[in-house]
Amino acid sequence: MSVLNSEYVLIAGVLLLIVLDIFRNRLNSGRKDIIQYATLAILVLAFAVEIMFGDFDIPFFSTMQYSQFVNGFILFLAIAIYSFLLADSRKHSTFIEFLFILAVLGAMLVVISSNFISLLIAIEMISLASYGLVFFQKSNANLEGAMKYVSISFLSMVILIFGISLVYGGTGTLSFGATYTVNYLPFIAGLSLVMVGLAFKSTIVPFHMWAPDVYEASNGAVTAFLSSISKAAGLIAMVRVFFFAFPASSAFVSDMFIILAIATIFFATFLATVQERIKRLLAYSSIAQAGFAFIGIALLNYSGVSAAIFYIFSFAVADALVFLAYKVFEDAKIVYKKDASKMWAVSKVGVVCLFIGVLSLTGFPPTIGFFGKLLIFSALLSNGYVYLVVSLFVILLFSTFFYFALLRDMNPMENYKSNAKRTTSIRIKEAILIALTLALFFGVVFVTF
Repeated sequence: MSVLNSEYVLIAGVLLLIVLDIFRNRLNSGRKDIIQYATLAILVLAFAVEIMFGDFDIPFFSTMQYSQFVNGFILFLAIAIYSFLLADSRKHSTFIEFLFILAVLGAMLVVISSNFISLLIAIEMISLASYGLVFFQKSNANLEGAMKYVSISFLSMVILIFGISLVYGGTGTLSFGATYTVNYLPFIAGLSLVMVGLAFKSTIVPFHMWAPDVYEASNGAVTAFLSSISKAAGLIAMVRVFFFAFPASSAFVSDMFIILAIATIFFATFLATVQERIKRLLAYSSIAQAGFAFIGIALLNYSGVSAAIFYIFSFAVADALVFLAYKVFEDAKIVYKKDASKMWAVSKVGVVCLFIGVLSLTGFPPTIGFFGKLLIFSALLSNGYVYLVVSLFVILLFSTFFYFALLRDMNPMENYKSNAKRTTSIRIKEAILIALTLALFFGVVFVTF
């Protein structure tokens, strides 16, 4: 066990923030920037430690081959998203800093959970923290989104707990990979319910209904977190349970997973084509990307899961980029596609970054999205799913039309001048967007992962 690792840094960081906040209140100091900059420093330190010493080998958790890779990119995205949130507004309560770190910690613990209890705790850490993040601006829209998220999360958690209890009844254990005898009736019923509970977190159709409303109601940086880090954690939980924990379940769940993945891609793509609000279009696009990752998981073998993990990384970076970029334009009241031509007057850097992010979601080379989809198609072909590759390619071509319709609408409008001022905040946001955009290209070095 490594003495120093990123999870310990985050846990110690939360305690440090509590102490700092107590002293700040005792001194009657109104300065919140101490807490906010400390939060950013904690995330950066955790990222550095993960890169150098990534390991978390204790009985309740276990180190997996991919854990350092996945947790590294979770922390990278967390730094970018929190920096954007900090540049966007520093007037929020310092409680948001605690929630953000706890949500990131929960996502990282999902990756290394070794039993259902630790997995359940990690997922609940993400969910409970996300409620506060969705509502942090305290508007009526935030409240509505938070209430929908709470309701759906509560339902999914009840289903997940019931499914875990049935799995325990069928196997006699809650540990992953420790099954000796199986009573298949409760085992199969339990796995089905576990899949449903995790599908809510992963926005898999038909368990996606909460996502567009919650995404639209949330602050852009929070939406970026939900669509990238939180969703990635849900998909990785699927990998942990159905590939590493119970590989014997593959014959039962693989075909069902493929059907759900195809339904997710097709349904979300179709709904994206009829959206007039840009954020809802991006929300349905994000759901479709989860479907592509899920179809790699559905293969339940090494090539499929490896492709899925890489694809989760690729779409998470692109999703974070497009939602953060759109936040710049959302603040300028650009809500509908018909107004997309006004974006150039608000931020040219933002338009370029949004453009490249959309290209990555489409799967255009040489972005990381192209290599992600290429790995998914390669895994499907190597497993004999030629018809599936053809079907996905047709759907992908269809999705290209609505993506490029959005890009076409982003042509600059003549004689339009934005009232948005070139502030330091805008420049910091643009720097963050540029860093994420570069990650879409440099990330291809992990294609051999």
